[in-house]
Amino acid sequence: MDRACIFWGKLKLDANEPQKVRCLPLAAHSLDVAYVLRALAELPGFRRALERAAGRALRPTDLDRLAVLATLHDMGKANLDFQRQIDPGYRQKVGHIRAMAAILDPEVGEASLFNRWLEALPPEFQDWFSDDETAFSYFYAILSHHGRPVKFGGKDEDRRRSLHGWTPGPEGDPFAAIRELVAWARGVFPLAFQEDPERLTLPDSPAFVHRFAGLLMLADWLGSHEHWFPIRPVTFEERLAHARDVVPRLLRGVGLDVRSLRPHLGRIRSFEERFGFPPNSVQERIEHLDPEDDRTRLLILESETGSGKTEAALNWFFKLFAAGKVDGLYFALPTRVAARELYTRVHRAMERWFPDPLERPVTVLAVPGYAQVDGLPVSQVLPAEGEGNRWQEDEGLRLHERRWAAERPKRFLAATVAVGTVDQALLSVVKAAHAHLRSVSLDRSLLVVDEVHASDAYMTHLLEALVRHHHRIGGYAMLISATLGASARQRYLRAAGGAGENVGWASAVEAPYPRITLADGSGLAVPSGREKRVRFTLLPLAQKLEEVAAEIIRHLRSGARVLVVLNTVSRAVSLQKMIEAHPDLNQEWLFRCRGHQGREVVTLHHGRFAPEDRVILDACVSRRLGRGSEGGPILLIGTQTLEQSLDLDADVLITDLVPADVLLQRVGRLHRHNRQDRPEPYRQPASCFVLVPEGDLSAALDEKGNVRTAYKALGYGSVYEDLRMLELTRRMLAGRPDVVIPRDNRLLVESVTHPERLELLADESLPWRRHMEGREGADLSKGIAANYIVASFDEHFGEAEFNVDGAKVTTRLGADTLQVPLSRPVISPFGQTLREITIPAHWAPENPPDEVIVEAAEEGVEAILRFGTHLYRYSRYGLEVISDGKGNRPEPEVV
Repeated sequence: MDRACIFWGKLKLDANEPQKVRCLPLAAHSLDVAYVLRALAELPGFRRALERAAGRALRPTDLDRLAVLATLHDMGKANLDFQRQIDPGYRQKVGHIRAMAAILDPEVGEASLFNRWLEALPPEFQDWFSDDETAFSYFYAILSHHGRPVKFGGKDEDRRRSLHGWTPGPEGDPFAAIRELVAWARGVFPLAFQEDPERLTLPDSPAFVHRFAGLLMLADWLGSHEHWFPIRPVTFEERLAHARDVVPRLLRGVGLDVRSLRPHLGRIRSFEERFGFPPNSVQERIEHLDPEDDRTRLLILESETGSGKTEAALNWFFKLFAAGKVDGLYFALPTRVAARELYTRVHRAMERWFPDPLERPVTVLAVPGYAQVDGLPVSQVLPAEGEGNRWQEDEGLRLHERRWAAERPKRFLAATVAVGTVDQALLSVVKAAHAHLRSVSLDRSLLVVDEVHASDAYMTHLLEALVRHHHRIGGYAMLISATLGASARQRYLRAAGGAGENVGWASAVEAPYPRITLADGSGLAVPSGREKRVRFTLLPLAQKLEEVAAEIIRHLRSGARVLVVLNTVSRAVSLQKMIEAHPDLNQEWLFRCRGHQGREVVTLHHGRFAPEDRVILDACVSRRLGRGSEGGPILLIGTQTLEQSLDLDADVLITDLVPADVLLQRVGRLHRHNRQDRPEPYRQPASCFVLVPEGDLSAALDEKGNVRTAYKALGYGSVYEDLRMLELTRRMLAGRPDVVIPRDNRLLVESVTHPERLELLADESLPWRRHMEGREGADLSKGIAANYIVASFDEHFGEAEFNVDGAKVTTRLGADTLQVPLSRPVISPFGQTLREITIPAHWAPENPPDEVIVEAAEEGVEAILRFGTHLYRYSRYGLEVISDGKGNRPEPEVV
């Protein structure tokens, strides 16, 4: 064992010579992290949140004291049994957090060790805390820097495992090592130890301690990275000089310190200069909002699909960023494909506003499996680990600074500008690991949540919690929707402390649309832009896909671009196969992409394609049906992936029955562009055909109000759980087939989602009443489940427990997938080399193995894959389940 390394904070083993060890002294590593935390706390966004939580302004003395506490975050590493792990043969190992159990566990801790620990700490600590409970909360917070609040469980095993290592040995005295940490802290943060004329203690608010804990987690991530903080023996003077030189550059490089960027925006004075076109009415209203008006800390923007809400949100970010109100942007979308599609637009805006790439905010696509930084895949811009471990003034290595936030999903929210899925933001307010890291990173940013709906009680409760917390710490948020009901709008206003009284159905229908609502509930009406007339035709063919195929061919013969959006992948794939086999089909009408070896591949669009292939598919959709694309008949079949973010234009829409708010999203792809080559029969009004069962949906319910299995295959009761919304939508369209958008948006949405309307069906029959009771019970259960996992930042550390499985949370949000390596590479139908496959968690075996076995593969055509007991096929139709080993197939899902 290399005794010269004791007491070490970081180790690096030589891959070629395992016996050779490089080490960084514990005091040096502790200084690195503390210096980063001290610098982070000075940054405007973080400081604003800290001061909000504290309830007072923070002084340099306060920040120095926090930095001293950060110096002690790894004090458990002073335990000699931890230190002796440098010897590969040493077996009495202990983790550096649990090492503190013998000292700080109130149930089994040793009083003698606790007293020795107190003696090693600065005597000035007695003036830093208002009471013992607050002091212990801070100490438990600094021990929680690995992601979860520490709570010792009174386990005698923890005490026994850590007890021996606190006894002085030949290597030295553990408490002397803690005293060395204090000595280094005295040399760096002197204000902490000077007598305070104001006699103020550190803030005792639990909310403040939680913000401090999150900032420490972030500081530990940064301060532990060997790229910036080399692992080598150093003196105090050497490490302090290094920190003073590196940390300011580091925070600018990773995009956390953005103060130098703001002056570059002064030259851009108008919306038209920012985007290259004049603002429409929605964008004009946002342009004239005042960032200094506290009511603008929450904006709810309701406007029809395609009305420029994205640019309105980006413009609001521009104004807030230039005014110093926010230091970043997180743009949250409901799906990965929506986030990836929007990312390109956001990145182009950053390029326009900041032409110099060295003076441009870091822009991250925060989606696992699709991650990009500054427009490039992460794999192309991050240096290899070995290169990243050398501190050099090399331009290639400096890229590592800008790309730091993209290395791990936990850090996505730390990017200056990030576009990702809403689940990443929601994970910042649940009792899951690294919630504090996510939360404190989000504190500094404008949170934009796009395509907000009110159809899922679980999601709504979590989003309310996120809005409540973000507003409470002084953050700015913007919720965007084409179809938000009044009840949901009022809930979000209440979450932000605004006027959130319930609104009756009649009043809700009369509310202006489009509309911008401020945090106090006041609204700004927005003049409507271009109107679109839509004629809805109900086709009783939901259970007769073969007849739907004939209907599609009728429109294709008339020269129409036909978009079909179905509720489940299985229905979409079945219809695709039927239409391909139809005797009257002209094969040239089918949507296709260039595939392996340049051949054309007929396909469809849904969420069960590999990420590499989804990039190809989305680009094909944009080329063939996007702005400026050629006319002529074409058929594109897909699922919910087509209703969000993709900028495509269809002459005819054929859709499964969905709630009115979702239907309006789908209709947003109908007559989206002002095309001159639209076939005459499809010019006005726009044609939308809705597939419904024969008769009303009461036939879908059994006597207990449950949805019959045959109807679940249509997405009723599975994808869309509340049949009341489906039936009310069906009746609305039957009685009012001609609709003008956006004029009638309010009427459609409120007539289907408002609580007063949902109660109407309960009086018609016992099955409807029981279905209503079942849905209300399920929503209540979802609300309880959501409230259970929501983090309370008002509990002291030592009491708080974050024991929620983050994977299960993302599963409930529909965002959880497994990215599993393939046993050998496979060439996809679209010519991509697949080395891993994305499998929905609910399609995976109970105990998933480490890789997917490629049992058979025809290059560029299909592959048969085995994952434990499950068998799959991957082809031009995407990923399909052949068998789960028990003869079962998965339930329909939203994809």
